[in-house]
Amino acid sequence: MREIAVRGFINEKFNTTFGKGLFRRAVYNGSVELHKPNQKYLVDYFSYLEWESQAKSDEQLTIVKSLESTNVAQEEDLLFSWLIHYDPLTKSKERVNGYSVYSPNTRELFIKIDDMSNLTQDEWTLNVHPCRATGANKPVFVATNVDLNLQH
Repeated sequence: MREIAVRGFINEKFNTTFGKGLFRRAVYNGSVELHKPNQKYLVDYFSYLEWESQAKSDEQLTIVKSLESTNVAQEEDLLFSWLIHYDPLTKSKERVNGYSVYSPNTRELFIKIDDMSNLTQDEWTLNVHPCRATGANKPVFVATNVDLNLQH
């Protein structure tokens, strides 16, 4: 099983504007870290309608269509994110196939990554744990399948 850690941060800029009529709507920003091989992804968790309106690629539209047949669109407490691969060396960001769903109420996080160019094709359902120490640059929640206290 591939090791994964998702860290979620409160979006300090939530509901601020970045242009005429344009608002920052992500409730949480976060990072997804994978090991063996190491990969990093960025996530921004939105309400369903905000997330759905960002679907651009055929793959994303297919995901939206498949989720429409379930009840997730009606679940008001669910938050959704597309995935962006982040290369720390070049600082480049690239949209990849896949998505994540976070339920603050049930404290569960689902993530599916379909990124063959970075050798990542997997999905996880993780329990979310609130962080005790919060503040600037500190996550408010963590979802992982490894003990983060153990050094790799």
